[in-house]
Amino acid sequence: MLEQTSFTWSDMSPVATKPLQTLTVEGLSARLAQMLASRDQAVIWKLACDFFRSLGFEQVLYGYSPDSRGQKLGAPEDFLILSTMPKAVITELVEQGYFRMSCTFHWALENTGIASWSMSYEEAGLADQMDIRPEGLDFFARHDLVNGCCIGFPKERTRGRGVMALIAPAVVSQEEVDRLLADLHDVIFSVASVAHKSLSILPYHESGRRLSKRQREVLEWVADGKTSADIAMIMGITVSTVEKHLRLARETLGVETTAHAISKAAYLNQVFVASPAEHGTMTTISAWDA
Repeated sequence: MLEQTSFTWSDMSPVATKPLQTLTVEGLSARLAQMLASRDQAVIWKLACDFFRSLGFEQVLYGYSPDSRGQKLGAPEDFLILSTMPKAVITELVEQGYFRMSCTFHWALENTGIASWSMSYEEAGLADQMDIRPEGLDFFARHDLVNGCCIGFPKERTRGRGVMALIAPAVVSQEEVDRLLADLHDVIFSVASVAHKSLSILPYHESGRRLSKRQREVLEWVADGKTSADIAMIMGITVSTVEKHLRLARETLGVETTAHAISKAAYLNQVFVASPAEHGTMTTISAWDA
């Protein structure tokens, strides 16, 4: 179920999965193909979580900020958070900023690959930059967020950063996690990267900030260099109606200028993107109400 706090958050309740017996090329290829072909957030997320749970991880956490640049994460209301953990845990993690105490989170923001939670602050290059709070350490201990890893993804654009965390059960040591990472590093990174790529290109529709079809259309025409008069003629509406759609688009996105509206709509994947129907993929579960 997709629930709304100060950020977009999705919870997939833990589902028992059979332990991984045999990792076959055919099985892995089929899972990756399903993720790449899907335009459904819930389907992509479940495929990824089921796979990581089959490896023995208990929880999966994915965060994406479409307006982030390096360590600057952008506005919390733009965050997309997908997690198998309870809403209350994720809300506290984000709103209290405890995630910023993780050196591997910071490492993953700037690097591509997998960072074991055995990584030290010095190894992450953050020894003099971390603000470690006792209440944050207590939070991680209370919720058994102790052993696992963080995954950073290739930077394809100047904006938009995502990080995934795989969290082991309390009874599994970090040494055991590290052995698994050594054995299946490339497989784990590949599945996580495909999940990230598939999720981050979906239209981002935070509650109350979904552009209407007309608003998207006029923004796309403006981006193509058309004037309001041009757009009115193309769309068969009046210039004042064009201006109204542009004003409503700015209000919906929370910006003051049309140029900023085009930029924000672009990195939120709300313009120049195919709908599921246009993409040719049948959607069985709503991507925004999983």
